[in-house]
Amino acid sequence: MKTKTLQWIVMGFFALGFIGLAIPWTFPFFVVLTPLAVVVALAMLIMGHERPIDWRFFTAMGIVFALSYVVELLKVHVFFVKDVFFFGDSFGPVLLNIPLMIGLCWVALLYICAAVAERLNTNAVVKVLAGSGLVVLFDIALELVAHKLDFWYWTWELPIWNYVLWFVAAVIMLTIMKLFGVRIENKLATTMYVTLIIFLLFLHVII
Repeated sequence: MKTKTLQWIVMGFFALGFIGLAIPWTFPFFVVLTPLAVVVALAMLIMGHERPIDWRFFTAMGIVFALSYVVELLKVHVFFVKDVFFFGDSFGPVLLNIPLMIGLCWVALLYICAAVAERLNTNAVVKVLAGSGLVVLFDIALELVAHKLDFWYWTWELPIWNYVLWFVAAVIMLTIMKLFGVRIENKLATTMYVTLIIFLLFLHVII
C-alpha cells in the first residue's frame, strides 16, 4: 500500500477516534477500545515499514517491551510514594498492577520516535537524543488527557522527575535499538506522530 494512502488512513483513523471520544454517549465504548487502537496503529506502522525485518529487529523490540514493563513497575512500586501514581482500566489485563499492554504502547512510541529521528541528517547520538526528546514531548501531550481516558492517575502534582525518567528510559531503549543495528525508515511514522499530538491536544480541549 502506498505511503500517501496509509497517511490518509492514519488521519481518518484518529479522526474517527476523536469523534467517538468527543461524543459523551460513545465515549465509554471508545475508551474500552484503547488496546485495539494500539494494535491497529502498530499494524499500520508495519505496513509502512521500509526496511527488511530480521531477528535483530524482533530482539530489540522484545527488549524494549520487557524494559518498558520494568520501568513502569519501578515507577509504580519504587520511584514514587505508594498510591501517588497508578493505572486505570483502559489498557486491559494487568500483572503486578501494570497493564501488559503498556509494553506494546512503548514499542509503538519508540518505533515512531526512532523513525522520525532517523530522518535527521546527523549522527547516531543526536538521533537518539532527538528521538528521546520526541518521546518526552509526546508524554507531555498525553498527560493532559491520560486521567480523562482512564489511562493512569496522579494523586499529587505531576513531578518533573516523571519526564526525566521517560527521557532516560527512552535514551537507553533507543541506544539498544542502535546497538542491534536497527535502523527504522518509515515515512508514515512522522504522519502518525504529528496526528497523535494534534489528536491529544484537541481531546484536551474537548473532553
